Amino acid sequence: MLEVYCDSSYNEGENSYIGCVVLRSSRQIHQSTTKVPGDPQNNLDCELAALNFAISLVRTFFEDDKEITVYNDSTEAVKAFQRRVQETEREFSGSRVSFEYVPREKVNQAAADSLSKKFPVFFSSTSTSDVESFSRREDILSDIARNGSNIFYLEKVPEMSTNKKTCYRLIVRTMEKTLSDDRVYPVKKGGPGTQVKAAEEIRKDLSNPEVLSSLKSKGVRLENSYFLLTDETWGLRGTDSQAYSILPSSITHKIICDEVDRSPQNLFRRAERFR
Repeated sequence: MLEVYCDSSYNEGENSYIGCVVLRSSRQIHQSTTKVPGDPQNNLDCELAALNFAISLVRTFFEDDKEITVYNDSTEAVKAFQRRVQETEREFSGSRVSFEYVPREKVNQAAADSLSKKFPVFFSSTSTSDVESFSRREDILSDIARNGSNIFYLEKVPEMSTNKKTCYRLIVRTMEKTLSDDRVYPVKKGGPGTQVKAAEEIRKDLSNPEVLSSLKSKGVRLENSYFLLTDETWGLRGTDSQAYSILPSSITHKIICDEVDRSPQNLFRRAERFR
């Protein structure tokens, strides 16, 4: 059996990439990262390109396999290719071909997702931490609601972003109020991903005594805080259970997320009932 897991990362205004993992009889035989060809306009364009590239890998590694399965985490893209099954099976005569949806949390799909973000290059010297889903964690929601825990997250600043740079705003808040929102990080596009470079700059700042003193004067508490992964920082996620934080590893904190609704509003709405 030949299996290909493919994923893509759409990067508006800069290069987008495809990540693929190929297995035969459940053993990995190949992984790769490649640029999405042309000028994709949205995430769906990239996922369709990823599936096309996956088929090219099937051609490369095909050895009279009786079962060929291509996986992707976009239901819309998978449906489009499911309509092409008969056409694809004619190319690989005698083989059964299927296109299947798989959630990003599955190990091989998570690996394809990481490859599409070029994590092996960007994060070779940076450690990761566990990501905890808060949607079913009453202890996390209760802590945020009752103990004034600090939540750190990034927001993209459209009016300060251009074709050559992306600007992120660091937000620190509690259930009650915003403690700090005046630190902005303009990051030049190109090379390592902009989210990666923003995270590196913020980690440096949060290790700077002067910056720490300024934040603490506003009531910011770094210890036992939370870094919330949002759509703006989803690229910091390395695998299905690991991610790279904007907070230094020397600071005790947790990385949290929601797989579906990644907005800060969702977090505070869920925590509200524990007040």
